[in-house]
Amino acid sequence: MYLSFIDIFDLFLRFLAVGQLFLLCNHILAKQQNLIAILAVSVNIGLAAYLLLTAPIPDHYYGILRGILLFFTEIAPYLLWMLVLSLFRDNFHPMKFSLWIKTLISLILIWFLYFFIYMKGRGSFHQVNHLVELFFIFHIIFITVKEFPDDLVEARRNARLVTIVYTCIYSILILLLELGNAALRDSTVFSLLNAGLVLISTSFFSWHYFKGKFTDKTKMALIVEHQEGVIGTPAIPLVFKNVNKQLSQLMLEGFYKETQLSIKQLANKLKIPEHQLRELINKHLGFRNFPDFLSSYRIPAACAQFEDIAYIRKPILTIALELGYGSIATFNRTFKAQKGMTPKEYRSKFQK
Repeated sequence: MYLSFIDIFDLFLRFLAVGQLFLLCNHILAKQQNLIAILAVSVNIGLAAYLLLTAPIPDHYYGILRGILLFFTEIAPYLLWMLVLSLFRDNFHPMKFSLWIKTLISLILIWFLYFFIYMKGRGSFHQVNHLVELFFIFHIIFITVKEFPDDLVEARRNARLVTIVYTCIYSILILLLELGNAALRDSTVFSLLNAGLVLISTSFFSWHYFKGKFTDKTKMALIVEHQEGVIGTPAIPLVFKNVNKQLSQLMLEGFYKETQLSIKQLANKLKIPEHQLRELINKHLGFRNFPDFLSSYRIPAACAQFEDIAYIRKPILTIALELGYGSIATFNRTFKAQKGMTPKEYRSKFQK
């Protein structure tokens, strides 16, 4: 096998990137062994597998290793999807999936093992899988962007930006190339540029991680310990006392009932910077997202009406809309998440 200087340099860049990824994996697992850490390590392994699989080496030199690398490469987008959901949604956990979904995932995993390791990806399913992966990547972008304004945790806001800029855009470009022009994808120049881009990205991330900027200063949620539930609520600093008093008064006056109320609108009403209000609600009041903060007022208000016999004939939909919810489905979902039962079940306890 003859390798040109460019090919050797390409391999050198790839091995550097793979080395960095495995150092990151080792360090992450040394700090945490929770779901976030396992998924983060799995995605890194998938990226390392992709780098090795697309190296400027003929396929027949890989042997059985090609199928293994292909398997980890192809499941990486799905693992990334689960990682993003685990990071950005407090109530997401694969163990909460229903039995039939877990069974379906197990069957799909078995098929992937057979198709990509045993058959080494030979067949039309390979291209179909790329289309499915593209859908999952677009879904990642959708939830990342959609929930960004209501996210109060600065760490997750930074993680969302990194997810969009570095991960998703890169993944989409690669998947489109896989579905498109094979000549461009397999060219020496593209291979070298691809390896260099990944190395720069992994170097940037590794440097910030080991310097502590993602764990301490920006608290990158990708690798820090995932906090379950509501974070701690320390004493409110003096600088926030007056703002908190104004906020409490505004909420007591029923401003939380405004439909489609956003944190930007609330900040404008209080005449304070939005980032200051986010810090108050997140770090000092203990809420991880803005809808949860609003629900801390809306749900008790709903319960008060459900418990009052005077409101026995008032439709649940009317109550939900009056409290600022845009739909009955959102209200039902939020109510059940907090109270463990539907609004109808809760009302029936007090108005039999």
